Amino acid sequence: MSSVFAEPGPPVEIDATELLSCYGLTVWPSEVVRSPDEAVAAAERLGWPVVLKVADPGASRRAGTVRLGLTGPEMMCHAYAGFADQLGEEVELAVQRMAPQPAVPTVVGVIEDQAFGPVVSFGLGEVTARLLLDQGFRLAPLTREDAAALVRSVRAAPLLFGEYGYPPVAVDALEDLLVRVGRLANDLPELARLDLDQVLVGESSVIILGARATLRTPAGPRLDGGPRRLS
Repeated sequence: MSSVFAEPGPPVEIDATELLSCYGLTVWPSEVVRSPDEAVAAAERLGWPVVLKVADPGASRRAGTVRLGLTGPEMMCHAYAGFADQLGEEVELAVQRMAPQPAVPTVVGVIEDQAFGPVVSFGLGEVTARLLLDQGFRLAPLTREDAAALVRSVRAAPLLFGEYGYPPVAVDALEDLLVRVGRLANDLPELARLDLDQVLVGESSVIILGARATLRTPAGPRLDGGPRRLS
């Protein structure tokens, strides 16, 4: 007898920008470039100052993959040449307009757990927080109370509330983003993984700098036998 469910295919990675827009979330504009001239032209369109970075969204986890505060063609060409020397001529780079500062970098994610279903994760984007695996988790969908508890569950949370010399930031906007991400995760059983890296939390808003999503093909069944909770 054949199985009721189709065998799962390989996961498919997609640009998450359009998906996030359906839930009222916008990714900060960027353009992939393949030459210094393309990089300068992109910066002119986006507006100086800009960032030049490795296009792979996962590169934000590695040092030396971003050049900040480029204000003109000469600085851009110098930064581009530095990447070519460091990583090779074939490296794919992206230009992105500088986000408002000051802001606290954070990381938001979703994974589809076989036992619990969609799980939303949150942590700060600083290197130390990543190394210490300072993350919190909540099952999707999230209420506003769930989102508030998730933000406060990480050990580095005081940095968002004006402690240790950091200015207080828009935690309410961050919580709203987490609720929207949780709704997205709950609505889409085909979503295997979502990474928002980084999410800058500023004094009045949040900015998503990078996003990517991985879909299962086809979407498998999602168990929904009642209330779920993480132990």
